[in-house]
Amino acid sequence: MKKTLTFWFEVIGEYSDLCGEEFFVEVNADEENPRATASDIAAENFPNEKLKCHGRVPLEMAEMMGLDTY
Repeated sequence: MKKTLTFWFEVIGEYSDLCGEEFFVEVNADEENPRATASDIAAENFPNEKLKCHGRVPLEMAEMMGLDTY
């Protein structure tokens, strides 16, 4: 089974209709820079939005929170 890392993001642009939207990005743990890869994926899914990464979270916590995962 491939090991993955899960990063928690939030849309923080105060004038955005999506402000406050939270989601996860899951990346392969073998990536050279997993956080940068996660940020790229987040930006692809939420173009032109100001995003904040809250850091890594355990997969179990992400599943309990029930947010979308990209």
